[in-house]
Amino acid sequence: MRLVVDTNILISFFRDNPVKSIISNSHKLSLELYSPEHRWKELLKISPLISKYSKLPLEQVNLVFEKLKNLVEIIPDESSKEFKKEAEQLTHEKNVPIFALALKLNCPIWSNEPSFKQQFKVPVFPTRDMIELLF
Repeated sequence: MRLVVDTNILISFFRDNPVKSIISNSHKLSLELYSPEHRWKELLKISPLISKYSKLPLEQVNLVFEKLKNLVEIIPDESSKEFKKEAEQLTHEKNVPIFALALKLNCPIWSNEPSFKQQFKVPVFPTRDMIELLF
């Protein structure tokens, strides 16, 4: 199954929880995970906050970022620009890259953001649904 992974899921990877387990075992679970480049840059900017959230030293956060990069394919934002207008009709401006990529790849989004479910064009799976689906 192919999925576009939202930022809230990527941040969850920095703590021990089911999200970390799913992402770490994504190949075994036949998951292909994608994230728009824009979101990845956003994560890098908030590394100190992720360090505080995860209770990991900043150096360790950087190591976890490297591991995460091997598990989630980062897609350049330009590659889904033809879907930007359609994505703008589905969500708020800050979430357009996630929806544009999902539209381009014709796949669901993995997110715990409740507002993502206010549209019906792109399927959205919260983590609890992913757990039920995979285990």
